[in-house]
Amino acid sequence: MSGSDNAPLEVDDSDTMQLVRQAVLFENLELINDLIRENPWSLVKVDQHGRTLLMLAAHNGRVDSLKTLLALNQNSLNSTNGAGKTALHLAAEAGEVLAVQQLLVAGADAECRDSFGHCALESAHIAGHDDVAAAIIESIQLRSDKLNEAHIQLICACSEGDVNSVDRILTSFSIKDRYVLLNGRSPDCDTAMFISCTNGQVEVVKHLLHPDNEHVLVNPITKDTVLHAAVSSQNVELLRIMLEVHCFPFRLFIFFQFPASTWNSLIFRLSLP
Repeated sequence: MSGSDNAPLEVDDSDTMQLVRQAVLFENLELINDLIRENPWSLVKVDQHGRTLLMLAAHNGRVDSLKTLLALNQNSLNSTNGAGKTALHLAAEAGEVLAVQQLLVAGADAECRDSFGHCALESAHIAGHDDVAAAIIESIQLRSDKLNEAHIQLICACSEGDVNSVDRILTSFSIKDRYVLLNGRSPDCDTAMFISCTNGQVEVVKHLLHPDNEHVLVNPITKDTVLHAAVSSQNVELLRIMLEVHCFPFRLFIFFQFPASTWNSLIFRLSLP
């Protein structure tokens, strides 16, 4: 079993845990709050079926308890049991559509797969819960649309040099969504780094160079590189930054892609104090 930090979850059938579980099942929200605040360790304990309190609430469709537990701590949202199942898996298998919707709104990972290789959507289909499957599909589509719209907004912010908007958009999504956010879904999409370099937006480029960000460096259609874009911007500071962060072979390759006159001009400007 694994929690949010991949630490093993321990079975606990103590009187305290039995009391907390009863509070969850009977949706005694005040008691849940009191008990968990006094016993925060209870959030990472499991019952004999390998269920955390969040999994127990999800599996039994206790939506109010689910909301309360999520408000107290979201760290166990995507924790898995011995079979690799999350709270979303258990809610989907049980046909608890309201619990599924609540978990998805909270940010549950619909792509997480259990030990049998099934995601929550597949678990719902296998169990014959078409309404649950429809809810998951709708959530996935809405998330995809939101990500696509955010990509468009990010490209605009990069073009305009709006660093605050760039930061706000990037921090609104998880790291696993970052690649699509920065580069789009298809080869013909504009990418954040290319647009920023083309427009000479130095401060935006500095933000985009964070190690968590993975950028498309060579356009798969035109074969242009981000250094092409930096050179075309005629921004010496930007070019200096890009030359510093890219490897030597890449710099050699890009050197021969521009007329000597372009490089002579830029090299002269780079040599200036």
